[in-house]
Amino acid sequence: MKGSVEVELRGGIIVATYTGEMDVELVKEAAASIENYLHTTDSSKILYNTLEMANPPMKLALEMKAFDTKIKQQVTKSATVVPGATTAFMASIAFVLSKNHKVFYNDPEGAITWLNS
Repeated sequence: MKGSVEVELRGGIIVATYTGEMDVELVKEAAASIENYLHTTDSSKILYNTLEMANPPMKLALEMKAFDTKIKQQVTKSATVVPGATTAFMASIAFVLSKNHKVFYNDPEGAITWLNS
């Protein structure tokens, strides 16, 4: 299934929802939207929702790592909600240099609670 990305501001948190098969173009599209919110709002928290995303390839994890490095000074907390171990592993690679990032398994409410704490 071709992927899609939706980025929106919800309750002061930038929420990026990834669905289906991701490619570099979709990841970059989401990154541009996230950066726009970081620059035009007071929000500095990001939730990456990957519950409906297909397992990502390593190149996408590395693309996210580069993006995270670029924005890390503007982000106070970020969280990734994952459906399983493969996506969790890729998230750990993508956010290895993040100062305050946490992975949540199938628990978007827990991630939002943590981001707001």
